[in-house]
Amino acid sequence: MRPLLPLFLAVLLTGAAQAQHSESAGVALLVEQLAQAPETLPELPLKEARRTLPQARQRYQRGLPASTNFYLTARVLNETATPEAVVILVERWQGSRISGRILRLDPNGRATPGPAAEFEEAAVLDWVLVQPNGAEEGNYLGKFLDLEDRLATLHD
Repeated sequence: MRPLLPLFLAVLLTGAAQAQHSESAGVALLVEQLAQAPETLPELPLKEARRTLPQARQRYQRGLPASTNFYLTARVLNETATPEAVVILVERWQGSRISGRILRLDPNGRATPGPAAEFEEAAVLDWVLVQPNGAEEGNYLGKFLDLEDRLATLHD
């Protein structure tokens, strides 16, 4: 994975990986990527997400514009008490406690809020802010996994 480091950094710095999908398509892709991701997630995007999480938290707690959604990728216990990386639509973030709804894909491939989740901020892996026009901020892990998939298809 080492050869991806310069390319990943270039994408982050230029903003070339900004999602051009609608909100539901971009978030649904992230839910799907996490379902297929290996147990050990790549460290580089997680490191950048952790570095930028305090600013994202402050923005959320100050209040977001109407129709803007805030999602977190976190490792939480699923219905069978197994740790699972999931996407969560944040409903409340007070201190270090976060609550929201885990997103699951419906039969049409759309991400829909499912079971409630409550967890500590320490479980957060990444964050995604989605504007009403579909523009994304954050999503370092999703962008990295997408780039990895695209590069893998070039080698096939």
